[in-house]
Amino acid sequence: MQFISENHELAWNSALKAIQPTQAQLEHGLELHSNLFAMDGFGFLPEDSWNDKVKEKYTYWFNRSVGHRELAKRTEYSRCDAVCADEENCKLFRSALRASGLNCMVQTVAEGKSREEDIRRMGCNFQLLRHFRDTIAQAGSPEEIKEINDSGRIAVVWSVNGPPIVGELQVLEQELSWIDDWKHLGVRMMHLSYNRRNFIADGCAEPANGGLSDLGFELIKKLNQAGIIVDVPHTGERSSQEAAKASAKPIMASHTGARALNDFIRCKSDETLKAIAVNGGLVGVYAYPGMLGGSDDLPMLLNHIEYIVKLIGDDHVQIGTDLQYRHGWDTSDLPYYDAKSREFTGNQWWGIWEKNKHAPKNPKETVNGSLAWINWPLYTVGMVTRGFSDETIAKILGKNFLRVFAANAPDAF
Repeated sequence: MQFISENHELAWNSALKAIQPTQAQLEHGLELHSNLFAMDGFGFLPEDSWNDKVKEKYTYWFNRSVGHRELAKRTEYSRCDAVCADEENCKLFRSALRASGLNCMVQTVAEGKSREEDIRRMGCNFQLLRHFRDTIAQAGSPEEIKEINDSGRIAVVWSVNGPPIVGELQVLEQELSWIDDWKHLGVRMMHLSYNRRNFIADGCAEPANGGLSDLGFELIKKLNQAGIIVDVPHTGERSSQEAAKASAKPIMASHTGARALNDFIRCKSDETLKAIAVNGGLVGVYAYPGMLGGSDDLPMLLNHIEYIVKLIGDDHVQIGTDLQYRHGWDTSDLPYYDAKSREFTGNQWWGIWEKNKHAPKNPKETVNGSLAWINWPLYTVGMVTRGFSDETIAKILGKNFLRVFAANAPDAF
């Protein structure tokens, strides 16, 4: 095994220790991962570390009081610039993607807070696509994924964390008018809500368990027509179930877990998991420490996969890590893990981080621990150790996603 960094080697060894494969299981799993179509159902492209240049810009803007939210956004955009800034960063970006062994990944490119903010984030992602055009390319269909893979590159499917609703609530066509624009930009998956309630649906963080609004039902019709997959990972239970029933095409909960294993708001109940599967939908299990529960490591990720497969069948399960690789990531340097600094960068109330107390037991589990994003080949080895057949693993790694993607093709014009 050729490691791209010390963190990579630490993460790899941590995962091996956690799943304890036999030599035969290790070899078979790694061979499977290299030969099968493998994709991350919801994640983030690799990012540069919280380096000196970004820190310098952060301090510059902070001292000029540009505003909490704007400070957070400018810092985020600077990281996108930083990953393209020099030869070493570019090499690490490409190396991390290749080391994952992935052929495709769903990349979230907008938060759904405002159209202006979403466009700025999409701009950053277009920059990555251009700069690393030898390694990645945007895909809008299963056919495009194959073409990109045949050229030796990794396909990127765009997702957004919320709908671009106008919010005047007067004219239906006006409310849904931006959906086609997002489709033209390449968006192929869309959350109905993100933790909080919006005009469409309840979020999973709300104390109420309201269902879809009338506008929500209309949005689902529009997304079905446009060929954009309805996604409910951050949506409330009732809203998720109603979305699964209302959609004419299979929906997803692209990154979630089984509430039966961890009673946490981001996990889905058995009833919701079954509702998604009934219409041919797909449930992705996240690899996010703090939301898996239990041992909060790779074996716990495998527990969730195993449970959901037994509950709804292997045709309806994938992995959506909700993670990314950050080279040289030191959590002591990141405002995300520093409550005092986070107050200055926006206090992400919509993310309910503090309220639900799901901070990872070991924040570095995603850097040099068993769940590290760069450990993707060992996720596959882990499934081998659990006794999954090669065909089941092939479905979970990517065949299920391709099926749902194809089933959500846009209606004829």
